[in-house]
Amino acid sequence: MSKRKPYNPKKLQQLALSKAHQLYTLSMTFMVDDVNESIDKWRSENNWTEKESTPKHVVYEVYHGDLIICLRNELIPLVQEWFFGIDSHYYNLETDEALTVPYQFTTPLMSFEEFRFGSEIKVNRGHGLKTRWKGINDELNQMLLAEVPEGFIRVKSQALLQVKTKFNSPVDYQHFIFAKQLRDASKKAA
Repeated sequence: MSKRKPYNPKKLQQLALSKAHQLYTLSMTFMVDDVNESIDKWRSENNWTEKESTPKHVVYEVYHGDLIICLRNELIPLVQEWFFGIDSHYYNLETDEALTVPYQFTTPLMSFEEFRFGSEIKVNRGHGLKTRWKGINDELNQMLLAEVPEGFIRVKSQALLQVKTKFNSPVDYQHFIFAKQLRDASKKAA
């Protein structure tokens, strides 16, 4: 006859704790122009003044993936090494040419706000050159101005933001699982 293991009342708690402290790769994809257009349209239709407090259901429609849930609810540490990749597609009407400019990089440790708006953190530009991080919009605009020949207009830009991280706590991990299930259920219902 086999021995039965004694009941461990803390087993579920230990399991939740171990899941929260695992390293996860979280990402979100989005179309750059659609994000701004959709959110601005919703804000004007609903007389909403504060861009940062746009309701989650509006934000979840334009950002796809798990990372947006964690950022909106602050479920992960907001200081990360951020991986960003973008494919910007251009078209020249005169020459009927299409051009795709891919660009990707990983930042040094910085907060999400610093990633978005700039910071005093120095970023390695190659060949021993380090300059201050200017924020994602300024960085992309500067890079694209250097890469895109004159006469091309941007058609669309597809972006990916990704981090490898742990959750702040088991409660935050559980909140993430619940929020993800709610979002997925609302997509199926629509």
